Formats: sequence, structure tokens, C-alpha cells
Amino acid sequence: MIPLVISILFLLQGFKLEDVIMKSPRLVLAIIPMYIPILWFTYSASKKMNLSKRLIEEYAHKEVLSKTYEGLSTQISNIIDKDQSEELKVRLLSNFLQISSENPGKLISNYETSDHPIMEALEQSYKFQLTLERLEGIPGFGKLAAILESKSKNKLNHRKEKIENLLKDEIEKEND
Repeated sequence: MIPLVISILFLLQGFKLEDVIMKSPRLVLAIIPMYIPILWFTYSASKKMNLSKRLIEEYAHKEVLSKTYEGLSTQISNIIDKDQSEELKVRLLSNFLQISSENPGKLISNYETSDHPIMEALEQSYKFQLTLERLEGIPGFGKLAAILESKSKNKLNHRKEKIENLLKDEIEKEND
């Protein structure tokens, strides 16, 4: 909203529309550093909040299991046939122990890794590279991977040339 408001203020002050349009990208680039920490904090807080919700759900599930066990145990105790009652108690206890032995803490994985978006992007690109390397061993995919890599490099080179030309033009404009 800040670039939009400032652009409107420029227009109201009498600047030409072309001048406002030319200044807008620079204004946005000047404001981006203010937004990066906020976005990072929001992203990090969101991940932590989701983990917290998952842990709360897991412990609520365990509480429900405990109450279910207590209710079923009471009902089994009311069975007249003692042999059947003991067999059901043993089965119930073994099933309950198996279910409750799962540690909710297993949801907390990779807590030592950074939750910085740039680091995640780098990690994902590394995983993608490893996947491409695995696919190269499959007949036909090696050539496909080479074509994709070639196209990617061409796009990067084209963008690099565009940026360099734009920078060169800007420098020339400022020197004139």
C-alpha cells in the first residue's frame, strides 16, 4: 500500500504520470528491505504455530484414548464370564499400550534446522538436483535432463543479459 499511496501523492503534487511510473519500481525496491524481516517472522511464527496445533491435537487424542480405555475397562469388568473378561482386559491393555506408545514429540523433527525461507529454497533446489541426477540413470531421462538444464541456462543467460543492459542504460542516463 505504501508505494500506491506515495504514487498518488506524487500525482497530486503535479508530477507527470511517466515520472511516477518510473519512480515506482525504485520506491518498491527501497521498501522491500522493510518487509523481508516481517515476512520471515510471519513465516517462522506460522510454522511454530502449526507445530503447536499438531502437538495439542496429538495430546487431545491421547486424552480421548485414555478415557476410552477407562470406559471399556469398566464395561469389561462388568462381564460375568471371568475368563472372557480377563482375555478382553489383556487385549485392551496391549492395544492401548501399542497406541499410546507413539511419542507426540516425533512431530517435532528437524528442530535444529533453520526455518529461513531462503535456506529452505536452497535445500529444495539441492533435493531437486539430486532427483535429476537419479533420473539421469534411467534411459531417456538423461537426455531430457540435459535439455531441461540447457533451457534453464539459456533463460538465466537471457535474464542476465537483460539486467546488464538495463543497468547499463540506467548508468548512461544518470551520466547524461
